[in-house]
Amino acid sequence: MEGMAMKLKVEGQKSKAGGTASGFKRQTSDVWDLLSSFRSPVSGFCFLVSVFCLLAACSLPLPQAQSDLTRYYLLTSTDIRLETDTAAALKQWVVGVRAVDVPAYLRGKPFAIRSHANEIMFLDFVRWGEPLDQGIARVLVENLRSLKNVARVSMQPFRADEQRDFEILVHVSACEGTADGDVRFAANWRILAPVGSAGTVAEGNYAASGLRWDGRDHGQLAAKLSEALAGLSRDIAAALPKEPAK
Repeated sequence: MEGMAMKLKVEGQKSKAGGTASGFKRQTSDVWDLLSSFRSPVSGFCFLVSVFCLLAACSLPLPQAQSDLTRYYLLTSTDIRLETDTAAALKQWVVGVRAVDVPAYLRGKPFAIRSHANEIMFLDFVRWGEPLDQGIARVLVENLRSLKNVARVSMQPFRADEQRDFEILVHVSACEGTADGDVRFAANWRILAPVGSAGTVAEGNYAASGLRWDGRDHGQLAAKLSEALAGLSRDIAAALPKEPAK
């Protein structure tokens, strides 16, 4: 009986080993059958390489998100009260600033840097915090509010029930830095009386001069352009009538 049991045990182990070997053989055969289904050995080899590359890619760490390096700048207002202003009774005007007109190339938000007379660069990572025409109008309004002979300044769109003594129209022809450090700002302006009155009260041209930046600090360029805008505001302020138009 003992001999018979031992014989059965040995035969069972052989059968189990044979089953494992048979299963591995079937799996190997399936792989070779898949590879043999390709039209050429090269195709099969390429398939294996693709599988290995896919497995390797899945094990690589995902790239981390990069922080946004874009910088945003604003024009700033200046106290432009004129030295000729006195505490004497001045007529206090209600003034409206119409929408500022700028060239098409300045209507985007990227900073414009002129590298040559006929070449301009737009800096995608250095931008205005607001459309440049709106920024110029905003600062012009804030500058004029510091005048003693101005009671109120509003910006277009105007209220339907608001009565204005004068309206200011500005066309900007340049507002940028140059690669060699110049600051270019130029504009022409008009002061208009209400419809049905005297029409154009005053007009002029303004061009900033003597302003420089270091060619690298764009915050400095924004400050210099704000300084140029203060000069434009002073010219307009000086042209406002001291007494009501006849």
